[in-house]
Amino acid sequence: MNKKNDLFYFFGAIGFLFFVIRLTRKKKMTDLMIIKGSYQVPLNVPNRVDALHSFERRKSDGFGGYMATKIRAKMREVYNKGINPDIKDIKIKIDSKNYKVDWQATITESTDGNAYLGISTVGSAGTNADERAKGQIERMKTFVPGSKNYKLVLDFKNPKGIYIRQFFYKYSLNEFPPH
Repeated sequence: MNKKNDLFYFFGAIGFLFFVIRLTRKKKMTDLMIIKGSYQVPLNVPNRVDALHSFERRKSDGFGGYMATKIRAKMREVYNKGINPDIKDIKIKIDSKNYKVDWQATITESTDGNAYLGISTVGSAGTNADERAKGQIERMKTFVPGSKNYKLVLDFKNPKGIYIRQFFYKYSLNEFPPH
């Protein structure tokens, strides 16, 4: 009879331990859920319309919001805590009149078995922006060595002001296998 009680308490303690670990893990995610950023295109920057949708950076002069860099850093922080990160929501607000961009991304725990470690973005502005942006997607998937599992997070169209079409894709990396 004593052995049954001991087993009952042992498995109860193990169950409680897993519950506490799961609760603690969720608390960590709460602290890491939202990342925000903004940037404003200075008056002296050439081709301001192009700079307006430089969510990461431009090759020509390095100007941009470094959005992917900031999100990637936060996703790696989550991954290093033993959680498979994912990005579920990206919100973009563009003020075309003042050439200002505000963005927000929600990082959560992955539910599909992948550990997403970053985003890539391509897009275009002005006339024929849709076709030019779509034409960049396949090339974008070669930008990050070892990346795979590309999935669209946001197909953004600026609702007013300067027309912008921008695609945001999340990806996983070979060097960071899921936990």
